[in-house]
Amino acid sequence: MVATLSTTEERTEERPQVFVVSNDIVPGLGLPVAAPGLRAFGLSEGLKAHGFRVKTLLMRDFVERQWRRVPRAVPPPSPAGVELVRSRHLPAYLEANAPAVVVLINSNQVDRLRPREGLTFVLDFFAPKVLEALYQFGPEYPAEQLEALRRRKIEAIRLADAFLVNGEKKVPYFIGWMLQAGRDIRKLPLKVVNMSVPLAFGPGSGGAGVRFALAGYLQAWSTLGAWVEPFLARLDRPGVSLEMLVAWHWSRTDWSHASSGVLRRLAEHPSVRSHAAMTFSRFQEFLAGVDVTVDLFEWNLEREYAMVTRAVISLACGVPVVHPPFTEVSRMISAYDAGWLVDPSDAGAVGRTFDRIIGSPEEVRRKRENARRLARELIDPKVAVGPLVEAIREIHSGDTRLGDARPGEAS
Repeated sequence: MVATLSTTEERTEERPQVFVVSNDIVPGLGLPVAAPGLRAFGLSEGLKAHGFRVKTLLMRDFVERQWRRVPRAVPPPSPAGVELVRSRHLPAYLEANAPAVVVLINSNQVDRLRPREGLTFVLDFFAPKVLEALYQFGPEYPAEQLEALRRRKIEAIRLADAFLVNGEKKVPYFIGWMLQAGRDIRKLPLKVVNMSVPLAFGPGSGGAGVRFALAGYLQAWSTLGAWVEPFLARLDRPGVSLEMLVAWHWSRTDWSHASSGVLRRLAEHPSVRSHAAMTFSRFQEFLAGVDVTVDLFEWNLEREYAMVTRAVISLACGVPVVHPPFTEVSRMISAYDAGWLVDPSDAGAVGRTFDRIIGSPEEVRRKRENARRLARELIDPKVAVGPLVEAIREIHSGDTRLGDARPGEAS
């Protein structure tokens, strides 16, 4: 085991090396990023702020595939703190760098990993992947895909020494998974670590009227719904505009979507400007220059438990959000009055909400300040990863109450 952690910020030499294994592109690689990569980025930045030695690991074969999607003459860049490792070499790499804490974002690499002396595995329950899969493959029940995900998730739970949950609402959902895997959840650290990204406050539009933004990847499990019609009607008003950046995620194989028609209608409006996908730093600049972000979508089982990353990024930029009342982020927005919660299926309520926003610059300014306060107190990486730091300390404290034996191991 690694040496006991110091309780002082200065004695960083006693802190273990941490590897955050990302299953998606992270900032700094010159490519657009999605939620899992930003999760890895936020955890890494937060741990660094607490004095840990942190390296983010991506699978080189995966990164090279994404890099080749657009012809380029050079290999992918190598930003500081990020290392590309061949998938088949990951176990040997981790063993060679033990002792270390290994944070796994989701369970993608679990088939290659086994418990090893000197390696502490922390599994991040980042998203309800099984619920995503329910909506990802069309109307038919995806039995084969769900069984593969189920097997992989249970193997990851059996591997891990501690667990993170991206949002409090998902804790009962993931406890059910842990019980299926035969782990004694009374003896294992399970910490809520909310989504985090570095803060990037900006000035807003700086002009009269309201500049809205609709931005994020188009996913099969998220459809816009009935809110678009009342919003379109208000785009005809003077001073109201929309910046729209809605991109297909790289994993898409079916290039159709239930919201394609309404997105085209939005894009054709003269008060709407469309944007291509961009790097994360540029995306934060883009969001920091708007007044309000619109992040509305229909309810489904997956959305009920979603920590919606685009809304978190908007708040991290100090921009208030129009959001449904049923997600992980809804609770944060409500607690800080950092936006407007409205049922996206209620056209009348949606219309009245946009009327308030357009007609009350003072309310927008107030909620903008509240969004900044929320970001500083909940989303800033150093703050958000506090429970992860606590989990690492618990694991390495020698507390005999912790350390549940894995199935098949002696207790």
